[in-house]
Amino acid sequence: MNVRSAALLLGLSLLGLLLFSACGQIAGPQGWAAPVAVDNTILVTLERGKLSAIDQQTNQETWQFPSKDAKKIDLKAIYGTPVTGDGRVYVGAFDGTFYALDLATGEALWQQETGAAIIGGAALADGTVYVGSSDNKLYAFDAASGASRWPPFEAQGDIWSTPLVDQGTVYVTSMDKRVYAVDAATGQAKWSKPFKADGAIPTTPALAGDRLYVGALDNRLYALDKATGEVAWSFKADNWIWCDPLVADGAVYVGGLDHHVYALDAATGEPRWAKPFPAKAPIRARLAVAGGVLVVADHDGHVYGLDPATGQERWPSIALGSGVLANPLVMENEVFLNARNGDLMRVDAETGSSSLVAAAP
Repeated sequence: MNVRSAALLLGLSLLGLLLFSACGQIAGPQGWAAPVAVDNTILVTLERGKLSAIDQQTNQETWQFPSKDAKKIDLKAIYGTPVTGDGRVYVGAFDGTFYALDLATGEALWQQETGAAIIGGAALADGTVYVGSSDNKLYAFDAASGASRWPPFEAQGDIWSTPLVDQGTVYVTSMDKRVYAVDAATGQAKWSKPFKADGAIPTTPALAGDRLYVGALDNRLYALDKATGEVAWSFKADNWIWCDPLVADGAVYVGGLDHHVYALDAATGEPRWAKPFPAKAPIRARLAVAGGVLVVADHDGHVYGLDPATGQERWPSIALGSGVLANPLVMENEVFLNARNGDLMRVDAETGSSSLVAAAP
């Protein structure tokens, strides 16, 4: 492991200690990639540094990358959510390599090296796949060949988030406290200056209408004008917001490391509920709406089903037995959660019942 990767791992581990009041030695990279569904397959990390394809009908693994006989490939960990398109899977790894895989077989089709660990996921739009790296750079690769579309765009800090692409603009956040708007075709900055918060920004923005919503480690959630980066409003929580915001039905839902779930009016930033919902542990995973229920999973593995309009519980909370850091996958009335121990769990949003889909090895 090179010096930069070691420093990044130390940073992630120390952040983990601060976020969750954990203790013990600094371990190797763990990963928290969210599950993804495509056709009849769920892509999920059941084992550290491995991406598995699970058949939705049988719950059996159809392939794993790297395969068991690929001794020369060591991804270290997968933090970023894979993205799929045209029969391919695109995924970045902690080893600093970005891969394009065959969806049917898991075979590597091409790979590109970045200068440091890849923490965020990738975005795919118009034949180009965009991914940020801990070398402070945003990359644009031809989705079919892997060739660079333009010289990497340089931020002033690590990029831990997933880029967001909309109408020819790539929005990306950085640990340098900034949000950047980049021309998708040329890689040039589009705003006169990037938005700057008072804390690092590891979260991926949400887009609704003409606004971006983004949480930061200054305890704030910001609503930004997507054309200029100007602040429309901001809301302050009691601790860091390391949870990607969710926008639904005119409201912004977000969890905080203060154990609270907030519902804010998307237009004004005013609270929608009489008071925030108190979870039992910090919340990093994005919230989900399924079957008319707001589903929340916290760091300790408690899962809550809330009324989106009031914040009141629809069903008693359940305990998965392992915490959740990865964003959820929603399929109709079900929410799939990849727990920290590697298990893939299914939660029925209407009833709160849970079941095991695939177990970690």
